[in-house]
Amino acid sequence: MKIIVISGSAHADGASTYLADRFVAGAHVAGQQVDRYNVVDHQTNFVMVAENEDPIPQDDDCAQLLTKVTQADLVVLVTPVYYYAMSSLLKTVVDRFYDINTTLKGMDKQIMMLATAYDPDEHVFDSMKINYRQLANYLGWHDAGTVWDHGALTHPAIDRYGQQAYDLGAQLKD
Repeated sequence: MKIIVISGSAHADGASTYLADRFVAGAHVAGQQVDRYNVVDHQTNFVMVAENEDPIPQDDDCAQLLTKVTQADLVVLVTPVYYYAMSSLLKTVVDRFYDINTTLKGMDKQIMMLATAYDPDEHVFDSMKINYRQLANYLGWHDAGTVWDHGALTHPAIDRYGQQAYDLGAQLKD
């Protein structure tokens, strides 16, 4: 199974990176091939659309990511929550899916979401869960699992969410 993990956090050692690391460790134990793409390490321009609704090509690093997304069996989105939504870094990448929208829609892919929030209230994810479901449904991809880590780094349960991420990776089969 080919997996692309797209991390949309600006914090190199933050809770989102921790969940991504744990997922990747589990996936490696399961013998899976994992590519990582940390958005903050690449230039990703906003999606641009012409009046006829065709995407306008961008001179940035996103083309290589979109190729990996197309080739992947599983796309894992990893993000902290900012104002009840995914980070702008990750949202910019997801918006760039529009560049290859007709290719991606209906592909037999799986998708996962690993999200962290400093806020201890689990309702901090409510709107993000709706957006995630809508994205998966729109693309026709299969939800392969989620981790919603509320209260990230503020409680000892961080290891519980890290274990959930690890288990999601470890249970993957070709």
